[in-house]
Order: sequence, then structure tokens, then C-alpha cells
Amino acid sequence: MTDPCTPDALHAVTLYGARRALLVLHDAGAVVLLGAATHHAIAMRHYLRGRFERVAAEKTWARVVAASYVVTFALGAIVYPSYRYHVRGLYLDRYAPFYAGLFDVKEVFASLTLVVALAIGALSFTFRPREEPWLVRIYAAMSVLVCAVAWFDAVAGVIVASVRGIG
Repeated sequence: MTDPCTPDALHAVTLYGARRALLVLHDAGAVVLLGAATHHAIAMRHYLRGRFERVAAEKTWARVVAASYVVTFALGAIVYPSYRYHVRGLYLDRYAPFYAGLFDVKEVFASLTLVVALAIGALSFTFRPREEPWLVRIYAAMSVLVCAVAWFDAVAGVIVASVRGIG
């Protein structure tokens, strides 16, 4: 028996057969990102109070945030053609346009925040909070922004997938 959702040669999508495995990896990356971003944002409370006892742990979380953001973003980009055709094109645009728009907002936020996540990772190699206290508030704001966007994107992704997943 053939899968009725499997595209024919005319509607073939890159890596369609691997879409479920890629989505699981994308979700696993998101879980790592959420944990690291949350830990990093919570660690900023110490920096904002002028306490710098856990600098090594904070730098580790910053690097995990940057790496997991890139991996999660890349896996999402790889699975995107399957979503774009089979979920958005065939269903969401017709029957649930609000959720198609929610996914667009999620992707815009994710794209813009990728730069901030990479900056956090880069700063983790050079930033010395004791010697550069003027940068602490900016660094903390970057951390909270990445954490908030990661959580928004995760929740929005689950909501959209609950309406129609890539199957």
C-alpha cells in the first residue's frame, strides 16, 4: 500500500523521505536550546547584581546557546521544503491562514535572533564582566531576547504542528 500523501515525481520535495527524522532532530535541538537559553538568561541575574562567581558556567551556557541555535535553525531550514509544500501550501494557507501567519512570524523572529545568538557565543570567548561592566546590561538583554524568542518559537511551532504536521 502506498502512502496517499507521498508526492509524485512532479511534486517531489527535497529530503521528503527523511522529514520525520529531521523533524525529531530539529525538536531535540530545540530542547537543548531551550535549556541552555533559559540557564543562560537566569545566570544573567548574577551579572546584573555585580556577582561574577559563575563566569565559567555562564560562558559554557553561552556557547551551547550559540551552537544549538545554529543546529536547530539549520535542521529547520532543511525540513522547511516539506513543511512549505505539504503543510502550508496544501493545508494552512487554505484552511488555517492564522497559523500560517504565526509560522511566518516564528521564522522571522528565529532568523533575526540567530545573529544575536551567534554574538552571545562569540562574546563568551572575549567578554570579561568584571573588567567590562558597561557591557553587562547589553549582554544580559541579548541573553533574555534569545531566551524569549526560543520559547516563543518552540510554543508557536507546537501550536502550528498541532493544527497540521508534516506527517
